[in-house]
Amino acid sequence: MTIPFDVPSYQDDRAQCRIVATTPEKNPALWEQFLDGAQKSYMRHGVTRALEMSTIRNGSTTALFFAALDRSGTLVGGVRVQGPYSSVDQSHALVEFAEYPDGRRRIHAMLDDRIGHGVVELKSAWVAQDAPRGRAVTAMIAEAPAYSTALLGARYALATAASHVRAAWLGTGAIIATRIAPIPYPDARYETEVFWWDRKTLAFDAELATWRRMRRNTATLLAHRRPAVELPEAVA
Repeated sequence: MTIPFDVPSYQDDRAQCRIVATTPEKNPALWEQFLDGAQKSYMRHGVTRALEMSTIRNGSTTALFFAALDRSGTLVGGVRVQGPYSSVDQSHALVEFAEYPDGRRRIHAMLDDRIGHGVVELKSAWVAQDAPRGRAVTAMIAEAPAYSTALLGARYALATAASHVRAAWLGTGAIIATRIAPIPYPDARYETEVFWWDRKTLAFDAELATWRRMRRNTATLLAHRRPAVELPEAVA
């Protein structure tokens, strides 16, 4: 697929992909490919219901999505972003923790504390089974909170994810909500945890090399549009 070069994007040399940041409205054909890839990925893992395709298909709940396009223009993975939220109850994390009152209460309190500063939530992450550099695409997805907060003008990013991706998330500056016990979501094969990113402390929370790469890529993405926010300087 050919994407106009005025669409915010950057080159990821690890994944050997062009990472495009766009919306369902601006790139409906790419959005359909994103949904198709996500459905195949979630179906392969037997968790299709967690995708909630009937809810997300029209794009109205997606403020932004990231798509990794390889050298042939094939979409090999991505993630979508909801928000910034105007209400705590818009968060999908609350739905996932509906049967776990203590965890749901803690998430609600965290959202309530942060929503005034801007909160976005990452959902529907996937990587194609045949992606030759799948781990690098996963690493890109883990960096998406830094890019989405900058592009959408929010301070915080939220994600729920299985514990097997914890290392990748922590490397990009995620903080685990350790007082919230992991839950078996979407099913008992997974231990899903709650992760937060704070744009103002990423320079301290992320691995230094990762922070420098995220800052460079953020500048490239924002060069296509008027910056929504200024990122803090990295520590030396």
